[in-house]
Amino acid sequence: MITDKELHRLAAYEPKESPVVSVYLNVDPTQRTTEGYKLRLRGLIKENVQPDIAADLEAIERYFEHEYDWGGKSAVVFSSQAAGYWETYSLGVPIGQSRLAVGPRPMIQPLVHLLDLYGSYAVVLVDQQGGRLFDFHMGHLVETEGHLGEEVRRLKRGSGSSRGGASRSGGGGGSRHDRETAVQNLRDTADATNRFFEQQGMKHLLIAGTDETVARFRDLLPKALQSAVVGTFPLNMNASHGEVLERSLEIVRQADQERELRLVNTVITAAAKGGNGVIRLDDTLSAVSEGRVQTLVVSAGYHAPGYRCQSCSYLTAQALAGCPFCGGSIHEIPDAVELAIQRAMQQGIEVEIVEKKDQLDAAGGIGALLRY
Repeated sequence: MITDKELHRLAAYEPKESPVVSVYLNVDPTQRTTEGYKLRLRGLIKENVQPDIAADLEAIERYFEHEYDWGGKSAVVFSSQAAGYWETYSLGVPIGQSRLAVGPRPMIQPLVHLLDLYGSYAVVLVDQQGGRLFDFHMGHLVETEGHLGEEVRRLKRGSGSSRGGASRSGGGGGSRHDRETAVQNLRDTADATNRFFEQQGMKHLLIAGTDETVARFRDLLPKALQSAVVGTFPLNMNASHGEVLERSLEIVRQADQERELRLVNTVITAAAKGGNGVIRLDDTLSAVSEGRVQTLVVSAGYHAPGYRCQSCSYLTAQALAGCPFCGGSIHEIPDAVELAIQRAMQQGIEVEIVEKKDQLDAAGGIGALLRY
């Protein structure tokens, strides 16, 4: 499974003399048959036939023909047979556009986007009896042992029957004891959610339940965790995994698009005012090379050639006579955007791949918030 640690490992790949072939293939069985996806793969291979990657193309086609289990919704392969390099991933989310790319390193831009969109979410489904906790990562939903309140613990021991009413509704009916128990159950569930969130290293939280219960539960969370809530939605406590996953995907995508729009507006405004923002390829590459970037933003699918210093690895969009920093020789590279993303990740810079990208495209397809 793709994690932040795994993505940084891919970004740290040291180029060898032989190129790396990167394949991203949609395999969602609800959209096309297996044979249809194999045909798409053969088309991608036919478009990229080159003598120096012949062994890689053969290995990739053999993998999908005889080894891949056709599970999940997308598959990723990185291959450099001459260098003994081979990586495969099966993902539970679609990658958007199937593609095959050849370069000195694995092409990681699509994975950066998917991990940003679908990684590191916790989902908690709450009612007055307690809650169910889920780890939502890259389209996979795993339920953990959630917190169950006083009434549920008693029922599990077989010493009573459900009182209904206050125990299931979001309202304030029932006895004083019922109401106090409901509040304590929500408080205990909030504590359990906070521990789970911290232990799993989550970045975002989704809350599901009735509107009133969700509002009460949110108020019981620590302030830091309240700020991590990116969406809420109504859902019954007995909802199936499929229902929780479907609603979570919907809310996550909507929240991510809203967050991306705010970020792009901030970058463009800062650049226009001459503040801590830059847009367009050349200024952004310079900022990455100089270590001034706080957050790099890139339109999904944006690629562009550029130039790199052979001595100090300075990046630029211009065909300079020599490196402005060390005087080294400048050589053209086929994809400066991909290299900027990898460089940023190696420096610990946050990278955002923007899906709804009209505004960013109009600003050159790439930009950054700066530290200084």
